[in-house]
Amino acid sequence: MNLIDKLNSALHSANIKNTQELHKVIRSLNISLDEVSPFIKQPSELEYGRNVIFSNDYAEVIIVYLPSFAKTFIHDHGSSAGSLFIIQGKLLNILYDKTDEGIQFSKTESYEENDGFLVQGDTIHMMYNPTLSPVISFHVYTPPLQNSTSYPSN
Repeated sequence: MNLIDKLNSALHSANIKNTQELHKVIRSLNISLDEVSPFIKQPSELEYGRNVIFSNDYAEVIIVYLPSFAKTFIHDHGSSAGSLFIIQGKLLNILYDKTDEGIQFSKTESYEENDGFLVQGDTIHMMYNPTLSPVISFHVYTPPLQNSTSYPSN
């Protein structure tokens, strides 16, 4: 079964009731670098490559490619929650809190190959690759991303 068939089979609301179940279902698929390699996009307009590889009414799947020392925008996920897995490399997940003055650094989490973490709609973060090797990450959001916000860097 190819990756898209796996996702189509696994990602519908009958299977998943909350983000913890989403995380468990995605981890059980044992997604490999070989499976995601055809979907990796090199950066063009952004510092990183981003490819939406699957979307239905319930979920959206994105492959993110972070070259050496690349970072995402500081952003939230609107009304979506997500499960993220590191397929290759090491990344820093830099978290922020919203304040009356804007956003403020909260903490940094470190993840490496085969690690995963959850984000909620109100999670404000930036992902950063602090290494010489690329990072490839696998993101599943439910519902599909909408109303997300990007924040200025401080």
